[in-house]
Amino acid sequence: MNEIKDRLFKELVKKGYSQSQKGVKCWDAANRSLMYANEELAKKFLEFRDFPRYRKIVVDTEIALIKDNAAKFFDDGEELNFNLIDLGCGDGLKAKVFIGALGEKYNLRYCPVHINKFLIDKALQNVKEQKFNNISEYMPFIADLESLDDVVGGIRNDDYKNNIVLLFGSILASFDIHSYLFNLSQAMMPGDFLVIGNGIRAEERFSHLELYKHSIFDEWLFLLMRELGFERDEVEYDARFANGRVEGFYRIKVEKSIQHEGKKIEFKAGDEIVMSVLYKYYASELNDYCKMYFRDVEMVTDTEKEYALLFCRK
Repeated sequence: MNEIKDRLFKELVKKGYSQSQKGVKCWDAANRSLMYANEELAKKFLEFRDFPRYRKIVVDTEIALIKDNAAKFFDDGEELNFNLIDLGCGDGLKAKVFIGALGEKYNLRYCPVHINKFLIDKALQNVKEQKFNNISEYMPFIADLESLDDVVGGIRNDDYKNNIVLLFGSILASFDIHSYLFNLSQAMMPGDFLVIGNGIRAEERFSHLELYKHSIFDEWLFLLMRELGFERDEVEYDARFANGRVEGFYRIKVEKSIQHEGKKIEFKAGDEIVMSVLYKYYASELNDYCKMYFRDVEMVTDTEKEYALLFCRK
């Protein structure tokens, strides 16, 4: 069975479609976890992350904030053993920076979490190569980015009762923020910490749309359309601001039917499938939302006010 097609098909059926006055159907198959669901997708993500402009304005900015602030966030409190839960770990690059910047105050068990074993193995390799003195154990966990209860609650044991959860790379921006933060906070206990890295807006909430129309997005996201059964010449990629978010979507150019496990979806030329979403927040909004679910919240931003690092204490 094609597991990716199965899950994409279920997303389409579950979320359904909206229909314009002109009869165009817009389907929603966006699921951040599925964007890394096999090794080919994971490798394309790593290529995307290293795209020079994205690397400069997003990745390097977040890394600089981590280096400058990780130790400051944890400059009080007693020395404890922590599970360092790296949600959506990627190849471990940012966790590696965080561990190095934190210093050796805490004894850590590094827990990379991802849907993709290829990325988990990369993260483990990259962190282990640093030979950190404050990492005493490793516990990888294969899970969706939404599987918060299983991960955050299930990793605890008698030796590691407290958690530091890392949520870098604007992962939060792909989900309903209230639902995600609520579920995450419910899975955490007093004494746990959450560190969020997320893009913010200082000017217009929706600007620089041209960035999201770049072919680098199409090269990554089309792999999901291919899993659904579309050929390259049957669709075209585009991006827009809609429904309070950035949507990366495909416009279907031909009539097409997709069948899966006895069910069929019919598409007409002009219909659309949303494959990725990113919600955009002002710094004050993001700060206020985190304060709704966590006792203490601190925020720092880069000088351009385009990226934020938040420290949340349960």
